[in-house]
Amino acid sequence: MVNDDWKTPHLWRKTAAQRKTAPRLAGDLKTDVLVVGGGFTGMAAALGARDSGANVIMLEGNEIGSASSGRNNGLVISHHSKASPSEFEAVYGRTVGGRYNCMVADAAGVAFGLMQRFGIDAHQVQNGWIQPAHTDTTLKRARQFYEEWQAFGAAVSWLDRDAVSTRIGSPYLGGWMVENSGHINPFALTIGLAHALEQEGATIFENTRALRIEKTDAGWRVHSEAGSVTADEVVLATNALSGDLWPGLKRTLIPFRVFQAATEPLSEEVRAQILIGNPAVSDMRNDLRYFHYDRDYRLVSGATHTLWHNEADRGRAKVERLLRKAFPALRTPLTVQEYWHGTFAIVPDRRPRLYRLAPGLVFGGVYSGRGVALSLSLGQEIGRWVAGRRMDGDMPLPVTDMQPIRFHGITAGLANRMHPVHRLLDRGK
Repeated sequence: MVNDDWKTPHLWRKTAAQRKTAPRLAGDLKTDVLVVGGGFTGMAAALGARDSGANVIMLEGNEIGSASSGRNNGLVISHHSKASPSEFEAVYGRTVGGRYNCMVADAAGVAFGLMQRFGIDAHQVQNGWIQPAHTDTTLKRARQFYEEWQAFGAAVSWLDRDAVSTRIGSPYLGGWMVENSGHINPFALTIGLAHALEQEGATIFENTRALRIEKTDAGWRVHSEAGSVTADEVVLATNALSGDLWPGLKRTLIPFRVFQAATEPLSEEVRAQILIGNPAVSDMRNDLRYFHYDRDYRLVSGATHTLWHNEADRGRAKVERLLRKAFPALRTPLTVQEYWHGTFAIVPDRRPRLYRLAPGLVFGGVYSGRGVALSLSLGQEIGRWVAGRRMDGDMPLPVTDMQPIRFHGITAGLANRMHPVHRLLDRGK
C-alpha cells in the first residue's frame, strides 16, 4: 500500500514503538546480495540470505513501513487467496503444488515464530482466523477449504451456524477456522524486523530510491541518487512500487488501492458480544468484510473507494455503516476515529510470482491481499535461493520469466472500479 502522504501518522504508526531511521546511501559499495525494497518480502529475503551466510545490503526508497507492509489491515492468515490446496496442485503439479501448500499452511506460524525469535512486540494475537460463509454457495466452498486443509494435516476446525455467529457476533451460516493464524500491528512488525536485520549484520539504507540497474563485469550495479551498490545477486522486492526500475516489470501486476479504518476503543460489554476470543475474521463476500481488534480494542476494518474524493470522511462513514450492519451489538453511537489508505499489488489469478529477470536478478511477490504471512515465508525462501541454498527446482513456486498482464491499463482500471459491481452481487445476501 503506497501513500503519497506516507509520513502522516496512522493507527499502526501511532501505536508502535519508534525506531531511528537508517541513513541514506552515499558512495559506492559492494555486497553479496542486494535487496531492493524494505517491505516484508524484502526483509524476509534479507534475513534468509543473511542466515545463509551472505553479506546483505537493503535499499528502501522511503522509510521502513511506509508502504503496504506497514499499512495493511494486519491479518496473518495461513490460507490461499480464493483457492483450495487441490486447485494449486492442479496448476503446479503434485511436487511444486504440495511444496507451496506446505508453505502456505505453515506461513502464519512462521510469521509468529519470527516475532518470537527476535522478541518483536507487534501486538500479536495468535487466536486463529475465521472465514464465515453468508450463502449456501459460500458455505459449500468454505466446507471444501476446511476438508482439504484438514486432510492436508493443517490445524483447522469447523464452526456451525450457531458457533460461528456467536463467536463473531454477526449472523452467518457456518464457517471454518485456521488455528495458527491471527492478527498484528503490521507497522510494529516492520520496525521489529528492521531492527532484527541490523542485529543480524545486514545493512539498511532508507530514503534511498533505486533509480537504475546495470550489468557490469563485477555483477549488478544499482544506482541511487548519491551512490551505488554492486552485488552478485539482486532481489527486487518492490511489489506495487516496481515502477520503471526494470523494463516491463510493472506490467506484470496491478496496483490496487484500499483503505483501512478503526473505531474508538469498544466497551467491555460490547466486546463480550463481538469477536469473542479475539480472532481475526474475513468473510467470503465479493466485497469482503474483514475485522479484528487492535491492542486497545478498537475494531479495525477496511474497504475501498471507486472515486477517491473527500475520501477520509466517506471512508469513515462507509466503515461505520458496514460495522453497524454487520454487528447487531453496535447499537450505541459509534465513532470511526482512524482512517488511512494505500496500494498493494494483485494479479488476476491471485498466485504469487517468482521471476528470474536475468542471471543474478530476481523478483518475488504479489500476494493479492494475503501478503503478511506469505511474504515472510516466501521471502526467506528467496533469500536462501539467491544465497545458493536453494536451486530453482527447490522453490515453492515455479521460477518463470515475467508474465505481463494482457491489456494491462484496461485491466488495472477495471480492477479498481469493480467494487460497485461486487456490492450489487452481495446485496441482500
